[in-house]
Amino acid sequence: MPDTPTPQALLQRGEALLAEGALVEARDAFTQALAQRPRDGAALRGLGKAQLDLGDTAGATASFRQALAIVPYDLYAAHMLASLTGESNARANGYVPDLFDTYAESFDDHLTGALGYRIPQVIRAVLADHPPFAALIDIGCGTGLVGAALADRVTAMDGIDIAPRMTRKALERGIYRHLRTGDAAAILGSDQALCGPYDLAIAADVFVYLGALEPIFAAVASVLAPDGLFIFSVETAEGTGPALRSSGRFAHPDAYIDQLAAHFGFTIAARHPHPIRNERDNPIPGMLYRLKRN
Repeated sequence: MPDTPTPQALLQRGEALLAEGALVEARDAFTQALAQRPRDGAALRGLGKAQLDLGDTAGATASFRQALAIVPYDLYAAHMLASLTGESNARANGYVPDLFDTYAESFDDHLTGALGYRIPQVIRAVLADHPPFAALIDIGCGTGLVGAALADRVTAMDGIDIAPRMTRKALERGIYRHLRTGDAAAILGSDQALCGPYDLAIAADVFVYLGALEPIFAAVASVLAPDGLFIFSVETAEGTGPALRSSGRFAHPDAYIDQLAAHFGFTIAARHPHPIRNERDNPIPGMLYRLKRN
């Protein structure tokens, strides 16, 4: 009889199958690993990913909950559990800042190289025929890739990012008037230096980490001048609301953006289909929206 694969071998098989999109086979590999080692946090994480992408939300919730009980410092599991259940979780709040702070030094090269990220250049092209802007608020500015792409088109640029090390890298560029670290929806309007009015607001590859966008739409509407532009990118999805993916990111359907725009006083001026980035060597379908403040 052939030897039974070890839990570690099954874990590796499961991750490889996930990367290939073989979700049922991946789920089975993680389940087999757990049969041998029931308290394996990595196997539970992997099982949760496969279950989520298979549409088994209840199963994924249970798997992430078990993973977090075994490894309480697992920020990814905390983030996934909070996103699936709406339960408040302080550890989940640390997921995105930690994710970006861990590779702030290599962020630009990794994002524009391995991940093929080109959204700042696409935004510049979209705005090519527009007159220069007086003031930009760069939401989720990161290291300042959007600011660098538009530095010659904007008189004054302000930025906000949730990750301290990313904000420090943006500061090194010397192109921002004001930079803040924290939650953008909370900072906009409450910080006297960032209360607007802005004639341009940009959130490039930011909403994929937020899920529900009502708070940030309300905040942008409060600081954007009449006729001001709001430009942002999302990963696309079917349905009517934000969809959590096993990557830990969210996708947002057209219907949801349409609803938000109407509710918060925006007109959708244009939609530009464009891949957001590459993942496992495959482009992730995305949409760049250009909204105008009514």
